[in-house]
Amino acid sequence: MSVLQLSWLFLIPLLTNFGGINTVLVSGQCQSDQQSLLLQMKSSLVFNSSLSFRMVQWSQSTDCCTWCGVDCDEAGRVIGLDLSEESISGRIDNSSPLLSLKYLQSLNLAFNMFNATEIPSGLGNLTNLTHLNLSNAGFAGQIPIQVSAMTRLVTLDLSSSYSFGGPLKLENPNLSGLLQNLAELRALYLDGVNISAPGIEWCQALSSLVPKLRVLSLSSCYLSGPIHPSLAKLQSLSVICLDQNDLSSPVPEFLADFFNLTSLNLSSSGLNGTFPETILQVHTLQTLDLSGNSLLRGSLPDFPKNSSLRTLMLSYANFSGVLPDSIGNLKNLSRLDLARCNLSGSIPTSLAKLTQLVYLDLSSNKFVGPIPSLHMSKNLTHLDLSNNALPGAISSTDWEHLSNLVYVDLRNNALNGSIPRSLFSIPMLQQLLLANNKFGGPIPEFSNASYSALDTLDLSANRLEGPIPMSIFELKNLKILMLSSNKLNGTVQLAAIQRLRNLIRLELSYNNLTVNASGDSSFPSQVRTLRLASCKLKVIPNLKSQSKLFNLDLSDNQISGEIPNWVWEIGNGGLEYLNLSHNLLSSLQRPYSISDLNLMTVLDLHSNQLQGNIPHPPRNAVLVDYSNNSFTSSIPGDIGNSMNFTIFFSLSSNSITGVIPETICRAKYLLVLDLSNNKLSGKMPTCLIKMSDILGVLNLRGNSLSGTLSVTFPGNCGLQTLDLNENQLGGTVPKSLANCRKLEVLDLGNNKIRDTFPCWLKNISSLRVLVLRSNSFYGSITCRENDDSWPMLQIVDIASNNFGGRVPQKCITSWKAMMSDEDEAQSNFKDVHFELLTDIFYQDVVTVTWKGREMELVKILSIFTSIDFSRNNFDGPIPEKIGRLKSLYGLNFSQNAFGGPIPSTIGNLQQLESLDLSMNHLSDQIPIQLANLTFLSVLNLSHNNLEGNIPVSTQLQSFSPTSFEGNEGLCGAPLNVCPPNSSKALPSAPASTDEIDWFFIVMAIGFAVGFGSVVAPLMFSRRVNKWYNNLINRFINCRFCV
Repeated sequence: MSVLQLSWLFLIPLLTNFGGINTVLVSGQCQSDQQSLLLQMKSSLVFNSSLSFRMVQWSQSTDCCTWCGVDCDEAGRVIGLDLSEESISGRIDNSSPLLSLKYLQSLNLAFNMFNATEIPSGLGNLTNLTHLNLSNAGFAGQIPIQVSAMTRLVTLDLSSSYSFGGPLKLENPNLSGLLQNLAELRALYLDGVNISAPGIEWCQALSSLVPKLRVLSLSSCYLSGPIHPSLAKLQSLSVICLDQNDLSSPVPEFLADFFNLTSLNLSSSGLNGTFPETILQVHTLQTLDLSGNSLLRGSLPDFPKNSSLRTLMLSYANFSGVLPDSIGNLKNLSRLDLARCNLSGSIPTSLAKLTQLVYLDLSSNKFVGPIPSLHMSKNLTHLDLSNNALPGAISSTDWEHLSNLVYVDLRNNALNGSIPRSLFSIPMLQQLLLANNKFGGPIPEFSNASYSALDTLDLSANRLEGPIPMSIFELKNLKILMLSSNKLNGTVQLAAIQRLRNLIRLELSYNNLTVNASGDSSFPSQVRTLRLASCKLKVIPNLKSQSKLFNLDLSDNQISGEIPNWVWEIGNGGLEYLNLSHNLLSSLQRPYSISDLNLMTVLDLHSNQLQGNIPHPPRNAVLVDYSNNSFTSSIPGDIGNSMNFTIFFSLSSNSITGVIPETICRAKYLLVLDLSNNKLSGKMPTCLIKMSDILGVLNLRGNSLSGTLSVTFPGNCGLQTLDLNENQLGGTVPKSLANCRKLEVLDLGNNKIRDTFPCWLKNISSLRVLVLRSNSFYGSITCRENDDSWPMLQIVDIASNNFGGRVPQKCITSWKAMMSDEDEAQSNFKDVHFELLTDIFYQDVVTVTWKGREMELVKILSIFTSIDFSRNNFDGPIPEKIGRLKSLYGLNFSQNAFGGPIPSTIGNLQQLESLDLSMNHLSDQIPIQLANLTFLSVLNLSHNNLEGNIPVSTQLQSFSPTSFEGNEGLCGAPLNVCPPNSSKALPSAPASTDEIDWFFIVMAIGFAVGFGSVVAPLMFSRRVNKWYNNLINRFINCRFCV
């Protein structure tokens, strides 16, 4: 044997790894029968020769042992075959020449397309196989039992993905049946195979049948937990991948006992409990992935200096606490992903020691403090610190040293100062995301903009000023430019935008920019999203040729005239989102056929001046808003036929007449229906109530609807808002309304309903707004056993009815939402709105009588609280416990028959701005505690039986006399001065309880000295006694009632 031949024999072990063989030289020629079998196999297999780089080169004229993908032993027998990624399709049956290659030790058919056929059982004949790889080859169905006959297998990879065929499964045989003879197995990959076994079954099968196992990969195998202690017997394990299963159990502590453990992947496996910190301290561990386990709790330990960790992924797991400074000990760390971990505190400066770091994601935590310098991490390519509370400037982060950065995301923090120019000079940077911060000043110019790799720039929602730098329009790779919601100014010429030939998304909304888009010029042809709200546009830009545009927002501009009919053809009829709201548009150019726009999901034309007939909405639209226009027609009778997928539909605040067509109930996905403030008449279709199992908001207020509410709400009613205010509805409130257990707003005010107080609604704990005003309700509001309900109630208005009797104390104390302090109320209350989609809400509007006039509440609903019981027949005392409602803004008990004194506890209502107790039978003195109501701007205590002096305070004396008139015994500013003989004087609110008035002390001493010698003898005279009493009264009045 020659020296050359001996050298190749030395290299054979290096060329026969499991991944495959490309070219191998051996001592002898390929045996003829082996070459014949390979050529027969080639002719029997279906493959794409243009995608093949192995079999396509096989030829009868060359030695098969030299063929790419073939490995031979010294005798010329084929022992290795690598046909991975050869685009083989069809199937391999048991007669295939492949299965006659009986000397095969390694077979790799991975990443082919066997069209969901079964693994041939004839593979069991290849008993010399030590390495078998059929991963992602398109096989499906049951794994044959014959695989278990390959007793020499060291590596078995049957991993399966749906993208490469159907699922493989292990039913008969199960996992135990497959492994029963594979005692020599070192590596097992069954990712994606449907094993469907409980923890005790699959753990015991592995520990008892494959004791030499080093690599265990069972991702997405439909395994359940818990992980059984028997798995601890596999002490040779170095790689464990059990991700994407449903283990639903804690992480066992014995995993820290695997002394060779290098990789542990338990991501998205439903883990719970507390993670053992000892696993993180295993010195051999290189990769740990626990991401996607939201129920898994834990904290980060002190990391040892000899740690081997290279990858640490804990995103979407509940690891609270701080990121320890010892993170700097992980010298080999290249990937750190702690996104959405609930971590807090500062980002440690020791991160600067991680010189091997490539990927860093600390997003969506609660980190505060400055961003540390990362100048030592010169290999860093990905940096995500978004969605934290990081303050301060970023100018000291040494961006110029991070020349390999590709992705930077600092969105949604509290960063301020200017954007450093060095950040715009990173040569490899592709995505720069700085939105929703407090950056100010001008946008820096890009140096070498024409050579920049930047394709995404998001600076929206900051405080940036000045013009858009012209260098931005030289970024030839730029695809996404988002500058909305800043303070940018100047004029943007369409010619500059046209330089960005790769632009697919442009957002310039809500600045002080003027976009000059008039004329026939167009935007770059690749643009898909164009948002130019509030850009001072006078006309709709020329978008006729934008064949790829599908998202268009031109709202809040000054566009007038008609909507041209070519708008509906934008994007070749593929427009999905169109917002032309808040303009001056008056009509739609005919002919138009909006209902034929099959791809449009959002059509927003609200707040214009559109007239004429209501256009049928796009048949697949999700959100349609025609509100606040001048439509005067009736609602088309067949409109429901164009609302196949509509979840939001609003025609509010037009002048629409006629009836509500019943076809609107065909909108089976409708969540919000708002037809308020029109001129609709007739009866409310009963089908609207029947579909309240889907409807979340039904707003028909401000119309002329008649009839009764004698309908039955379904048992699974999902209504959150029912607003029928200002109609002509009569009858009673249906008791089935109690089925609407999610109800937050119930407004039946200003109708003709005659009924008792709806005590049957007291079990709706979510109710926040109850308006029954101006109807014919009567009787007591006492609900016996149910008086302690409605803990979330913020607004209750039952004014102008015929309610009577006493107001129960228990009713008041059950309204817990009104008892919060100001700060607590701010944090606990939320806007009364209905969530449609992510970031899309329907905002409720409630009308209340506030400070003597009607007022519409929109966003103020989040903290506003008020009680209005006025114009009823309530009697008895005002409940003392009213003083517990600390967050109350308005209280109106006027025009009733309340008697007794004004409760002094009202002085506890420190947020109170409006108090009206007029036209009752209240008596006694005005409590001095009312002087503490420093926010009070409306006060009416007129026409009662109050007496005595009005307490002295800056607040009470600021009101006009009409606030106190009609109380014959009442005196003091701002009314007439109290007479000298007033005997029921009240002290003023003291400026300071610690202050001593030395004048009156001296006066009192002098009075005492002179009393015996001068005054005492006179006390026996009746005239002098009367004079003395008047003097004392005048003295008291002078001291306490000024």
